[in-house]
Amino acid sequence: MTDIVKSPQDERQYKNITLDNHLQVILIHDAETDKSAAAMDVNVGYYKDPDGCEGLAHFLEHMLFLGSEKYPDEKEYINYLTQHGGNWNAYTSSENTNFYFDVNYTQLEGALDRFAQFFICPLFTRDCTDREMNAVHSEHSKNLKNDAWRFSQLMRSFASTDHPYHKFGTGSLETLKKHADILDKLFEFHGKYYSSNIMKLVILGRESIDDLEKWAREKFSAVKNKNVVLPPLNGEPFPSKQFVPVRYKVVPVKDLRKITIYWNLPEQYSLWKSKPSHLLGHLIGNVFFLI
Repeated sequence: MTDIVKSPQDERQYKNITLDNHLQVILIHDAETDKSAAAMDVNVGYYKDPDGCEGLAHFLEHMLFLGSEKYPDEKEYINYLTQHGGNWNAYTSSENTNFYFDVNYTQLEGALDRFAQFFICPLFTRDCTDREMNAVHSEHSKNLKNDAWRFSQLMRSFASTDHPYHKFGTGSLETLKKHADILDKLFEFHGKYYSSNIMKLVILGRESIDDLEKWAREKFSAVKNKNVVLPPLNGEPFPSKQFVPVRYKVVPVKDLRKITIYWNLPEQYSLWKSKPSHLLGHLIGNVFFLI
């Protein structure tokens, strides 16, 4: 679909396009917005970390902020956003890595130009490597005191080693710094998975849909299409033939009293329109409140 879409309940205009490099883009025109914004989602996360190098996808997320061939100053992107009322962040999940920002609506083009270089020609300079590994480790250290993170990692540690859910996704100095060739691994991971055909971009601005499309094509068509084919995620983290019902007693950091119940469900991605698991969760939640 490439036509402009507008809803009677929504003053914004939307257009969905696909660039020649197969990058899918949603354009949003909002004539009243004070902030423009963009987000890029890459369909690869820590599930693809090489064995023995846990946290590489997360480490790569950090390193992409630190300069490109076009903008070699490692603070160029952050300084530009800061000087123009912007914010930025990113996260790495199991199967996705997401980068996003907002900025004063008059400065969208400059922000997009700097943002696009993350995915075209990052530098991965050696001078930044140790510092960003320490930043990754700092996140891990913070999570050690967070009960939600602790319990999540406990569940992963008991999962089947044949399923990537078992992996430690955040990374730490212990998992990253032991690799003398960590920069080579970064280039290899980026070269293998950061491909336009498994990326999706959203751009929101005051500019017309035509202008937003022009910028999207000018700035993101250079992202390489490596025709990445991601294999389906097969198997279960807790196969019924391998695991029996079990109860874990966890000592929390905070003074908590909590019961959490988990059970396996079949694959849900193909059911994204009907979302039966959301309906089931809603019903079960309301039943518990009525007991």
